[in-house]
Amino acid sequence: MQTLDREKYHREIHDGQGPLTHRVRGVIEKYNLDFTLNSLEKTYRRWVEAKRNSKPISQLQKLDNHLGDFTNMVNELVPESSNPLDLPPSQESNYKPYKLPINHNNILIIGDIHVPYHNIQALTLALKYGLENEVNTIMLNGDIIDFYAISRFEKDPRKRNFGHEVLMTRQFLATLRKLFPAAAIYYKCGNHDVRYDHYIMRNAPDLLGIDEFNFESLMHLDKFNITFIPDKQIIHAGKLTILHGHELGASVFSPVNIARGLFLRAKDSALCGHHHQA
Repeated sequence: MQTLDREKYHREIHDGQGPLTHRVRGVIEKYNLDFTLNSLEKTYRRWVEAKRNSKPISQLQKLDNHLGDFTNMVNELVPESSNPLDLPPSQESNYKPYKLPINHNNILIIGDIHVPYHNIQALTLALKYGLENEVNTIMLNGDIIDFYAISRFEKDPRKRNFGHEVLMTRQFLATLRKLFPAAAIYYKCGNHDVRYDHYIMRNAPDLLGIDEFNFESLMHLDKFNITFIPDKQIIHAGKLTILHGHELGASVFSPVNIARGLFLRAKDSALCGHHHQA
């Protein structure tokens, strides 16, 4: 088979339609070629490969190839479930927002009670409001207990009574559950509540990680069927962001007003406590 004829046959196979075997057989029958099906198919494949290798690549094609290689490399480095670059192990905390169930939508939010320094009249009015409006959810938005006795700040030794503070707070939680037996109750950890963890870290670090000594056990939250939300974790109730207030730091709120500072940081409708008269 002469070179010119071979080019013609290969070109006709290339431009044909249907499976390759059918196209090769059609050329053999059309020109009555003295070739087997396999031999002509092999010469055709070599012809295709030679054409591909000899075709000049434009600068645009080269750029496209480089971009494709880069995209493939980036895709391979997506660190969703692996560590492709062998980076050091991370101890990053998970601060994803806590999302309230959609049916927890009639919410009484109470915060900064600071037991045992709570104001009975104010707390009574808040609970009365919740009963009158038949709330289905109660958010204890931080600093429910004061933990004066274990504060790292200077304190009056005459007021140091850790056990009394804990028992008073348990009594309040028991009363709350009795008043709202069917409500979902959440306990958001504030900067005063987390004093307990800090005290354990400073004075009894060997107790860290033991369930019987964590804050939830201390306050009998399981007994009262109260869900604990950790320090620094923000809350989403539908489109409303709820936080205690210490999560954003103090500097953003001073010297301008608190509501403005909260909006500038949250960039959304948000609610917080924490900032109140001492």
